[in-house]
Amino acid sequence: MSRKRVLILGGGHAGVRCARELIKHRRANDEVEITLVSRENVEVWHGLMPQIVSGVLQAQHVLIPLREILPGVTIYTREIESIDPLARRAVLSLGGESDEVALEADYLVIALGSVTDLSRFPGLTEHALQTKTIADFIHLRNHLIEMLEAASVTSDPAERQRRLTFVIAGAGYAGVEIASEANEFLRASLRSYPMISPSELRVITVDILTRVLPTFNDRLAQRVLDRMQQRGIELRLGVGIKEATAGAIVLADDSRIETRSIIATVGIGTNPLVRTLPLELQRGRIPCDPFCRVPGFPGVFATGDNAAVPDPASGQPFGAMVMVAFGEGRQAARNILADIRGEPPAPCHPARFGEVALLSRRYGVAQVRGVALHGWLASLVSRALFLSFMPTWRRRFGLALHWMGSAVMPDNLTPLPLGRSNTVVPMRFGAGETVVREGDISGRFYVITAGEVEVLQHGDGQEQVIRKLGPGDHFGEIAALSNGRRTATVRTLTATSVLSLAREDFAALVEHLPALHDALEAYPPSPPKT
Repeated sequence: MSRKRVLILGGGHAGVRCARELIKHRRANDEVEITLVSRENVEVWHGLMPQIVSGVLQAQHVLIPLREILPGVTIYTREIESIDPLARRAVLSLGGESDEVALEADYLVIALGSVTDLSRFPGLTEHALQTKTIADFIHLRNHLIEMLEAASVTSDPAERQRRLTFVIAGAGYAGVEIASEANEFLRASLRSYPMISPSELRVITVDILTRVLPTFNDRLAQRVLDRMQQRGIELRLGVGIKEATAGAIVLADDSRIETRSIIATVGIGTNPLVRTLPLELQRGRIPCDPFCRVPGFPGVFATGDNAAVPDPASGQPFGAMVMVAFGEGRQAARNILADIRGEPPAPCHPARFGEVALLSRRYGVAQVRGVALHGWLASLVSRALFLSFMPTWRRRFGLALHWMGSAVMPDNLTPLPLGRSNTVVPMRFGAGETVVREGDISGRFYVITAGEVEVLQHGDGQEQVIRKLGPGDHFGEIAALSNGRRTATVRTLTATSVLSLAREDFAALVEHLPALHDALEAYPPSPPKT
């Protein structure tokens, strides 16, 4: 029997559970070859990330290396350029030049997850602190410390108050947990800033919904609201966000909160790659049958935030929740193995253990199989649930040990500065070297600082020189702006130095600088550019 290739796109909870289930249940005669594509070689536990803000956990405790938990799986840590569900094919790029990989499979699992989309809130994209990645949370913690430092030496009372006001947009799981952890951290840190009075510190949660934690019952939600208020957190519920600026956030009722810190936990959007698929989405998700299969595309499955899998009991899609992602990922794997073996598929029935939320070291809320808990007992249940999800006993032990240590050790005010260096990268090429090649996926935009290059295009079965470029000239703008492939080859005639800018940064610069866009359109008028 020929080997069956399974290609999983996405290294989140759904994709990882699918791969682990395939590893666990495949038989020797199944001849299954598993490949997983993820932007990073880690599974990120978003439910634990708010604890990074308060210092309860460190980054390594919420990151699980994929190669550690997926033995025998071929892993590509690359960007996905395009997906062809009909051919069950994905094109990958590392972001550089001449670096393209095309993967084809017998079974394709789409588990890319969601993205942050703040476009419907004017100004939030530019000024909000996002809470999607591990770097976002490290940056958020650094920002909180930076605001305390700045406020402690600011002589302007209005600016001092802006720096001591922190607005959290959203009152769901992430919003409540981040607001609570940030509030605990900020107030505990004030002992190191005696020049700041606790009464000056404001932490405000804003949401258009009229209650916190919508998936919890009313009684538990009210307990959470009461506790947040008792701990000094202000809540503005039932009012949406109108706009944000560099120094304030304006709400739908036209009230204005002066602040330098807007923390966004709202704005969940559809992954851009999913939008490019040749099918009609259902509220931003891929319509699936109860078996996680995508109708009309044989061998294609969708899971997690990307999938609208109907609940057999209600007919409505399952919610975009962690336990649902687990269940859909596992069921997709089981149905792939069933198809390989000629067995009938089974519908997806995600486990419904309950919901938990951790608000601080000693306080949590939990709804577990109909039982409502709050306080320290709920925090223990929440931690036990997270520990049960950890893939190895070593990970469980390390996480439990750190939780116990952080319960008795004081808060750590040490920031972890993370800066992005070398956005503009200098590069040097020897004579006769190819800088970009016709037909390759675009990776960067180039400006020549020294040397000379020739631009070549294929025509009449041979390469033809269409232009020579020297210091001050540039190339690569067409492919970079269109997110497409190179239209020509650029080869050096002499030793050449260039400055290169990543495709995403160049596109953003052109978008927000019309004069640059006009200059690129006008230069040179002929012959064609690359």
